[in-house]
Amino acid sequence: MELRHVRTFLVLVEQLHFGRAARKLSVAQSAVSQTLRSLEEELGVILLSRTKRSVALTAAGAQFADYARASLAQLEQGAAAARHAASGEEGELRLHFTLMASLTVLPRVVARFQKSYPLVRLTITPGGSTEQLAAIRGGQCDIGFMAFKREIAPLATEVIARAALVAVLPSRHALARRPKLELADLAGERFIFLKQQSEPQIYQYFLANCARAGFEPKVVMEVEHVEALLSFVAAGVGVACVPSLVERLQFHGVKTVPLLPEIRGGISAVWRPENLPATATRFLEALRAELEHSE
Repeated sequence: MELRHVRTFLVLVEQLHFGRAARKLSVAQSAVSQTLRSLEEELGVILLSRTKRSVALTAAGAQFADYARASLAQLEQGAAAARHAASGEEGELRLHFTLMASLTVLPRVVARFQKSYPLVRLTITPGGSTEQLAAIRGGQCDIGFMAFKREIAPLATEVIARAALVAVLPSRHALARRPKLELADLAGERFIFLKQQSEPQIYQYFLANCARAGFEPKVVMEVEHVEALLSFVAAGVGVACVPSLVERLQFHGVKTVPLLPEIRGGISAVWRPENLPATATRFLEALRAELEHSE
């Protein structure tokens, strides 16, 4: 059954006049008559009773008209949804992030994106860099926000925040009163760190800097989340070195002190460039606009 046949029939139902229907469709009246005959032959029923003076719906025609209107409306809705999906205005967007990423412009971008694209189903999942990379490569995540990444081909990366590492100490620690610290000043301290499995790059980066400072850190605890790390530091279990982004948490009981020489880190957006959903492209555009505005 051809869609144009159905549309012609519905115009005929609306006009109940072959001439007016032909004018509305911008076709010859004979074409309208032929289309109706073809549709009736395909269905095996008479849809319209016609005489020289009148055209009227049959009982079969009335039933078919109801279903035809509903089907055509669904097709039009489907076409609109397809156009919205292709443009990124409708569909699904799956983001993964670390807590550090939530301390950047990311929450503002998410809020503005939701307001601009209310038809996009947005899911946001927390997780470490390792978990995020696996999800991106496995197709379960569209864009991840994780510890600074440079080259992880074939994935694409874009830095969204840069931050220096700071020492995080209990507020009453003797070193907390200093305006700055050298990494070697922490040589005798016990360290609390994020789990190696979740953030191996940060862990190895920190160990390499400690080696350059002439010591190997004594790691007494590894935790899953930054909040837990800060809680144990506040309790006096140990010290930590994390990106200065944590200062935005204003966590009670800890003091952050800049480190010398400066050790740079940050947060990167990471995604698979091939077959990137239009919704993800829209989100990256919103992210870049926010970053440009924040500079």
